[in-house]
Amino acid sequence: MADCVEFRVADAQDLPFADGLFDAVITESVTAFPADKQKAVNEYGRVTKPGGYVGLSESTWLKWPVPPELLDWVAQDSGSTVSAFTGDEWVGLLESAGLTGLVVRTREVKPADEVKGLAQRYGRGGILRSSLRGLRLYLKSRDYRAFVQGVRRGGVIPPNLTEYFGYGLYAGQKAAVAAGDPVKRDAP
Repeated sequence: MADCVEFRVADAQDLPFADGLFDAVITESVTAFPADKQKAVNEYGRVTKPGGYVGLSESTWLKWPVPPELLDWVAQDSGSTVSAFTGDEWVGLLESAGLTGLVVRTREVKPADEVKGLAQRYGRGGILRSSLRGLRLYLKSRDYRAFVQGVRRGGVIPPNLTEYFGYGLYAGQKAAVAAGDPVKRDAP
């Protein structure tokens, strides 16, 4: 598949692609990072073909209001623009981008299930390789050491985190071309 795939690094708020280029845009833990999340979601919609889909998988607050200590714990390793939203806020971004037929699924994060899933996906060898990469990064990078030390100072996972914090899957469809609108066709 290597000859069928092209990787690019780009700003989600200013995608370097033509309008209506993709059948679907799918992100996983991306949209929490841009400063202007609405602009990013608008960009996803812009580059999606009429009738195509936009899907987000994002950290989600399952209940609101969130206790301040949980907000502090989640924010300890993220930049100032990183934020989880409630499901309603993620839905609002998609609706404001003109997407319809929204499908939403949220679930709580269960740390034991997360670890089990990692083990199933990567096996013992994969977890060991990943751990060694993390150790090398810790030894080489001052920034990463500061991050790890900050997480350690933050303590263990708060016991009530899973009651409030989870994942959400959000998908919507871009409106199909209306009657009388020009239809973009691929060149033969």
